[in-house]
Amino acid sequence: MEGSYDISLVSLSYLVAILASYCALYFGTQLTRVEGNKRRIWLILGSLSMGLGIWSMHFIGMGAYQMNMPMTYDLTMTVVSWIAAVLASGLALFLISKSVAGVGVLIVGSLVMGMGIAVMHYLGMAAMRITPSVSYDPFWFTVSIVIAIGASGAALAICRYTQRLVGRQAVGFQGIAALVMGAAICGMHYTGMVAVIYPQGAMPAMSNELTGSAIGTPIILASVLFIVFSLLAVYSDIKARNNEEEWNRQEAERVKKMAFVDEATGLPNRSRLEHHLLESLVETGGAASPFTLVMLEMSNYRELSAGMNSETLYQRLHTLSEQIQKLIPAGVYLARYSNATFGLVIHDAIDSTAVNQTFGALSKAPTALKVTGWTVNWKAGFSRFPQTGHSSRMLIREALKTAPLAELSNDKAPAMESGVQMLIN
Repeated sequence: MEGSYDISLVSLSYLVAILASYCALYFGTQLTRVEGNKRRIWLILGSLSMGLGIWSMHFIGMGAYQMNMPMTYDLTMTVVSWIAAVLASGLALFLISKSVAGVGVLIVGSLVMGMGIAVMHYLGMAAMRITPSVSYDPFWFTVSIVIAIGASGAALAICRYTQRLVGRQAVGFQGIAALVMGAAICGMHYTGMVAVIYPQGAMPAMSNELTGSAIGTPIILASVLFIVFSLLAVYSDIKARNNEEEWNRQEAERVKKMAFVDEATGLPNRSRLEHHLLESLVETGGAASPFTLVMLEMSNYRELSAGMNSETLYQRLHTLSEQIQKLIPAGVYLARYSNATFGLVIHDAIDSTAVNQTFGALSKAPTALKVTGWTVNWKAGFSRFPQTGHSSRMLIREALKTAPLAELSNDKAPAMESGVQMLIN
């Protein structure tokens, strides 16, 4: 007995299969994150959604097959086919959601899911109760089961992999798994339909309870409800994944900030300064772009900070750092190297103007840098690449040999500035 397919219903059946698969994968992922009663609830919801999706897809696919014989179904066998789909889905989800799932578990899960799809299909076919009975081509019958098991295994493996992913990447892989699982369900169904041999003159049993709209209307309603539920689950999953990705991004930025930013001043900290020096050494290639490192030290920091609460101390240090930034020329890299010391990196690829301007500004520091309640005694030291050395450690060690900034005042010999000029020249 020959028949043909309604392409629109075939497409709808595949859409339902994909949504059913995505729901199953979504609930399967949730199962790895919850315990106790909540885990059981997620397992039940996942089993019901997956089972209903497979079952709906089957009967939509059956409705897509147009032939001369009317299709009617036995109510009991139709319900049994749905129960088989739900139980198989639940067992597969339980296996794949285990915290430790090796190759053996994946194989068992693939067999359970694939055989569950096949059992549901052939029970649904048996629910037609045709006289004379249908028979099956052994080759296509075997192929249908192999497709169900193989594609189910691929989908479950992808699902297992996605459990280690976050954000949009997880959504993408989960979508691929849903496409594969949907192909397994549809591939099994339509290959199974190729295997069916309808006898000439066959007719469904008169006692079949589900005829015409009696099966069509419930299937349509169930499919619509399922699609709505699935879309809500997909939306919730994608939203949760995006939120998770955004949280991870913000957390990474926060950790990075903690690792490279000084809490009190908001300036780059010691680690970031050392990293900047290494970057500068790499960029110079050993000869091309000299730079100067200056260490500006508060020699009486311990006395100034003694007995001061952290909030007040942070406020004063922040004010002081802002004043230093305003005092020095633009383009000078400023960091807080230690509690009492600021580091300045002066890049002068073209000439020594930036160095001269910076030291000219620092010579005014004792009078220009004022913080209420503080009178800071400043010291400074410097080193220069490549004259002083070719490693960050050597440059820092030399720059930490500080001397009082008073030596840079107008009425005294500018010893430090002269030293810089000697190195530059």
